[in-house]
Amino acid sequence: MIVVNAAGEKLAGRGQPSSESAMHLTIYNMRPDVGAIIHAHPCTATAFASVGIALDKPLCPEVVLTLGSVPLAPYATPGTSELSDSLKPFIRDHQAILMGNHGVVTFAKDLVHAYRCMETVEHYAKIELASRQLSGQRLLSQSELNRLRETKSRHLDSSTA
Repeated sequence: MIVVNAAGEKLAGRGQPSSESAMHLTIYNMRPDVGAIIHAHPCTATAFASVGIALDKPLCPEVVLTLGSVPLAPYATPGTSELSDSLKPFIRDHQAILMGNHGVVTFAKDLVHAYRCMETVEHYAKIELASRQLSGQRLLSQSELNRLRETKSRHLDSSTA
């Protein structure tokens, strides 16, 4: 892990900052609540990104409650400003983004939560794949999604009291 400041200058860690540091800085600049970002290429989630399928179907409550959905940003060449630009429409409203033909980026308040988001993305991608292979998906209804959102809202309200 490499730690950089807001200008992308290395503060700690072995090696040099990634050529994709600009992508990380874009997320930090757009989301002051974010304290850590993980960029990785988990196999199943990257396969979805490579065939152009977002992970945005409400298949199971755990994903709805934690990530909501994982949008797909269009392909952009790694290490270029176009990569940051392709993510911008999704950064404000999501914690995870599939990058077309590339991988996944997750971000959260700290490294543990960003890691958990990455693990959830890959877990959800495996559920999505298996449900497609088992001849169909049964999506959660709109009324159930509303109930889940209410439950999440009550939980957040009680945790801040």
